[in-house]
Amino acid sequence: MSMPSPERERIPQAPEECSWVIADPVGAATKLGKRTSLQYKMQKLGIARN
Repeated sequence: MSMPSPERERIPQAPEECSWVIADPVGAATKLGKRTSLQYKMQKLGIARN
């Protein structure tokens, strides 16, 4: 099963918009509403901070 296209497009943008804060109340996971699965999805999509 693959992720829906809008979600696939939004995940790479969210960490950059939140200064790579992932699990904080003001972080990317909260912004996307996917706190527990964001890191897994980032790994699956090959998204990493360079």
